[in-house]
Amino acid sequence: MIINKKFDTFVKNEIKSKKHPEESMVIMYKYLGDEEKVKKMLQHLITIHYRISSSRLGGTDEGDENNTSLLIQTGELQLREGIYYIFTQTDPQKANQLFEWAAENCFQSDEDIAAGIKYELYDEIAVGFLWCGYALLNLGKYDEAHELLAQVVPYLNKYKKLGIEMWRKVEYALPKALVPLCEYKLDPTQENLQKAQAGIEDYIKSLRDNKDKLEGYLYYVHLKEVFSDVYNVEVPDQTTKFVHREELSKKIELPPGEYDFAGSVIVFDMESGSLEVFGTQNELEEYVKKVECLGDYPVVSGLMELYVTDTQQEPEPLIEECERLLSDSDADPDIKEKTRYVLNVAKDAKNEESTVMLYFDPEV
Repeated sequence: MIINKKFDTFVKNEIKSKKHPEESMVIMYKYLGDEEKVKKMLQHLITIHYRISSSRLGGTDEGDENNTSLLIQTGELQLREGIYYIFTQTDPQKANQLFEWAAENCFQSDEDIAAGIKYELYDEIAVGFLWCGYALLNLGKYDEAHELLAQVVPYLNKYKKLGIEMWRKVEYALPKALVPLCEYKLDPTQENLQKAQAGIEDYIKSLRDNKDKLEGYLYYVHLKEVFSDVYNVEVPDQTTKFVHREELSKKIELPPGEYDFAGSVIVFDMESGSLEVFGTQNELEEYVKKVECLGDYPVVSGLMELYVTDTQQEPEPLIEECERLLSDSDADPDIKEKTRYVLNVAKDAKNEESTVMLYFDPEV
């Protein structure tokens, strides 16, 4: 499953360096299609490192059973172990046991979530929802999984709006694959099938740095293999009982209040020094929502993600969409005004063979 030539070269060079832990080497050999080495290394990992504990805490001190953060970390590791067991094709029962434990360890009570909101630990709430939802998806509990997974990105956006650097890039990207997959499983229409198939590719493509792609590839290949019935199918099975779309919508309990500190989001090109003051963080989020409603502007609609994950965007596709959006009769004047800010910087970036980025300046 070749992602792109740049990543392909990166993986081959990293394997030669032999400086990575076994888990990373497994992912790299999986990428290169060397299943013999994958199974050999996984068998070693499972035998030496991942012996199944008799407790769902997976070896965690029983005194830490109320430490939500530690339990979520344990659940994430158990989820990965479950995926490794799936890859070995030796003991699916153990894989399911690990997924069940992951879901249980990552579960957050109403009291846990209230405490997380009180202390502004939005990233911890988000990753708890993510790994619990992913584990539930593996167990076929699609409705429960969807309810949690749909809240991951909104909570991470809240985390970013506190002015903190976003380093959880894989966690931010994974819902692109997981949410549409749940929706297709719950409502197997042709439209949902196309969104599910596109979602996993959108997920891996949105991870721009090679190190992030390497971390995220484990989940990419797992989803492609375990849910091959989705990614290889052409026509959905209309005989399957499904839930209508309107029944899927759950009330998402987001943190109360808006966080929009003094300062502005800046659209910036480092090479030329070109910049435009876009507006507040809330204005950026509202702009993206309005552009999404217009449809067919994936790059411009991704500006909030670009901002949250501190990544950069090539200017050409941004220019194409901005110019098209400016000629869109359905776009209101405020959207067009802010689109011109982005277009100005993107054009300067193209002239300098540079990229566009967004950052928060508290002084502007």
